[in-house]
Amino acid sequence: MKRLSLLLTLSVLLCGVVSAAQPPNVILIISDDHAFNDYGFMGSAIVKTPHLDRIASESLVYTRGYVMPVCSPSLASLLTGKMPRNHGITGNDLAESAPQFSEGKLNRKPLMEQLLNNSLMLPKALSDAGYLTFQTGKLWNATFKDVGFTHGMTGKQGRHGGDGLTIGRQGMQPIYDFIETSAKEKKPFFIWHAPLMPHDPHTPPKEILAKYTGKGLTPAAEKYYAMVDWFDQTCGELDAYLTKNDLKKNTVILYLADNGWNAEQGYQGGRAKMTPYEIGIRTPMFVRWTGKVNPLRDEATLAHVTDIPTTILKLASVKAPGDIPGLDLLDREAMTKRKSIFVESYGHDIADLKQPGKSLYARVVIDGFSKLIIPGPAKPTAPFHTIPTEIELYDLKADPLEKTNLAGQQPEVVKRLMAIQDAKWDGK
Repeated sequence: MKRLSLLLTLSVLLCGVVSAAQPPNVILIISDDHAFNDYGFMGSAIVKTPHLDRIASESLVYTRGYVMPVCSPSLASLLTGKMPRNHGITGNDLAESAPQFSEGKLNRKPLMEQLLNNSLMLPKALSDAGYLTFQTGKLWNATFKDVGFTHGMTGKQGRHGGDGLTIGRQGMQPIYDFIETSAKEKKPFFIWHAPLMPHDPHTPPKEILAKYTGKGLTPAAEKYYAMVDWFDQTCGELDAYLTKNDLKKNTVILYLADNGWNAEQGYQGGRAKMTPYEIGIRTPMFVRWTGKVNPLRDEATLAHVTDIPTTILKLASVKAPGDIPGLDLLDREAMTKRKSIFVESYGHDIADLKQPGKSLYARVVIDGFSKLIIPGPAKPTAPFHTIPTEIELYDLKADPLEKTNLAGQQPEVVKRLMAIQDAKWDGK
């Protein structure tokens, strides 16, 4: 009986029945080390993602979304709304040679201070606006309280996210408990759901792994695809909870991956995580708001990681700081007018928190379907980095996996894109 009463409370308080003016609930789902083409709705013939496929079919989907090629800079961009060279988190760890390095790699204080020096902390902005906010999964360098969440799973400073990393792999109950708390307090909720999935360790349940064995895949690929499948199942569980508790109509789901992955090669080289190539930086991005946002699949418009915080702030009726560049993903006019986006590719370790260029592997500008990669001054320090040594130009419409470098054949396009990139870089 108590459970039934709680469900009724959830239904009434969070569906807009009590107050039509109440802003929507927001759930940001961030998958981890997930290639852009490893979804059913993105054309994979191998991995099964029926739940994400269905949610995407109900969403405004941008198939050409772009992030940074490694997790900490991408996540910091989601928290701050800025590019890495502006928010200062250009890698996962401080290099031992970095001026700020002290007391070993486990000392995250310099990184936390750099992060918190930004004008926006998305969770704090939402908390200040009256949301209850909850952190799960990855949260580099800081605790949930440091960045302004009212509730969270990462209570100690750490590298990946400590106790938060149990979400998904050990069930979704912490999220359900938090939603029930928000109902009791009669407040809208924001959930940062960044599970360590399909990121390694690749330890899928045996019954899921069995679906990918005997298919001619390498053992590493079998486990990775099974992890993608497992992650998809947890997304289905979350969406079923929203539906069961009449939360779907007033809960906006936003989705992206933090960076890509190579199923066959993993960390052993190739164009994937830590590289400026498509399989490392491209991700589908989508927004579902049932009854408010019409489902649409957009395969041309460029979307960007910095658009996510801008969109969430707009949904919550919170004014965005003037120094964040992202667009509102739901503003179709502004989105379709955009011509170019930019990506920064840095090393795993940060050479200097105050001089991002020292860690820069490459700058990327994508203009329409033309993509220019400009090598930076930094050189690889780990074997899994595949970094360009010369300018590379690709036609992404004809060559989406970048097999043919056109730089030598199309110098005029190189010159045009270089000018676009330099103007953006100079203007920050």
